[in-house]
Parts: sequence; C-alpha cells; structure tokens
Amino acid sequence: MIRRTLAFGALAAALVPAARLAACSRSSPSAEQPAPSSSVISLGVTLGACPDLAACERECDAGSADRCRRLAVTYALGEGVTQDEARAARLYEHACAMKDPSACVFAGQMHEFARGVPKDDAKAADFYGRACEMPWAPGCYNEAIMLENGRGVPVDRARAADLYQMACTAGAKTACEKARAMHDPALPPFLEGGLP
Repeated sequence: MIRRTLAFGALAAALVPAARLAACSRSSPSAEQPAPSSSVISLGVTLGACPDLAACERECDAGSADRCRRLAVTYALGEGVTQDEARAARLYEHACAMKDPSACVFAGQMHEFARGVPKDDAKAADFYGRACEMPWAPGCYNEAIMLENGRGVPVDRARAADLYQMACTAGAKTACEKARAMHDPALPPFLEGGLP
C-alpha cells in the first residue's frame, strides 16, 4: 500500500504546492506550470491507495467516505489498476458529498488543474468552499486564493483575508503571512516566531 503522510502543526501547517502533488497523480507534469495564484493543499491525513481494491469498492458503495477517497487515490496513482484520473475525480467528488474535507480539496484540485475533468475554476472554488465549511484549513486557504485572484469566483479580498486568517488560526503559517499582508500591506513579511 502506498502511504503519503505530510507532517502538520495544529491542523494544517504543512502547505504543499499543488503542482508537486497534482492531486496524487503520477502522470508526467505538463509543460505549463501553475500560476503563483494556484491553490495549495495541506494534508492532515494519511493518503493511501486501497490494499484490497474489491473491499474498497464494497465499502465505498456502502457509504464509507474514507474508502471512496482511498479508491480515488488508487485510480489517480494507478496503484494496482490502470490509472484513471476521470474515475478518481468522480470518486473524490463522491467522497466530498459524504463530507470528507480532504476529498473536497482533491476534487477541487482535479478541476483546477484539469486532471481527469475539464479545467473549471468555478467548480474548484466550490469544492474548496465545501471543505472550508466543514471547517478544514486547506479548503479555506485554497478558497481564499480563488477569491483573492478572482479565479472562478468574483474577486472578494475581504472574504479572502478572513479565510486566510481562519487557516492561520488553524496553524497554517503561510496563511498567516497572506492574512497579514492583506490586512496591512505595509507590514513586513511574516517571520516564523512572529513579527520582530
């Protein structure tokens, strides 16, 4: 079984560029790199492919959001199955509908970076918003990026600043830097340990 764990602080301190994780896909990266306004994700869960595909399928069908998310990872990575990003995207969306916040973030990533589905920033922002409502800091952070830059949603810098602050409060230091910069652009950049 493939396990991918990212260390994190209070809830979500480790922020990983989406281009590096690419929604758990192993396919070769496209020549086009995401813009600086692309979302990032932070994981506070162990993401693993299903060790027993048939059991995961049954448990997903029976309503296990965790198994649906793991099944999505299996198809996104192509672990023991033919890689199928379209199926992975559907499974992430299904797990999101069952209230798995990390699956919502991955579903957003799939739409934001056209992994198995057409690029759709509005859908990506919607999935990030769902994760934020649960509340999960990575969803809030990603939704803030979309709002700050008007990607799939109208620009709303005040709401973006609030969402960055929510993610900061949950322990995402990069979000603290963004929140501080949006509230007072004259402040120096965030330094670990606080302001000088």
